[in-house]
Amino acid sequence: MSFLALIVLAGLGTYLMRLVPLVSGHKMNQWHPAITLALSALGLSAIATLIVLSISGLWQASPQTDRLVAMCLGTLAVLLSLRLFRNVGLATLIGAVAYGLADVGLKGLL
Repeated sequence: MSFLALIVLAGLGTYLMRLVPLVSGHKMNQWHPAITLALSALGLSAIATLIVLSISGLWQASPQTDRLVAMCLGTLAVLLSLRLFRNVGLATLIGAVAYGLADVGLKGLL
């Protein structure tokens, strides 16, 4: 299986894990408590995944300073937006955008 196919499958799985609770709405209260707990933890696991992916470049023999700064800015954006909006999905999106903008903007500067 190609790398692109894995990315597409992971994206599809993530999309479905977010879509099913949204579509089922109030019926979630009737689900097994373990399923409800697992679905409620997805937002926090998404934030943790973004952090792990962003620090993966720092494990190299010569860490890149621009990636470290971008990671710090992205993490700060997640924490601040989570505190302001109390919405894990929005905080994840804002953090990903902040990291991406910082990563692209800092290339070659540091």
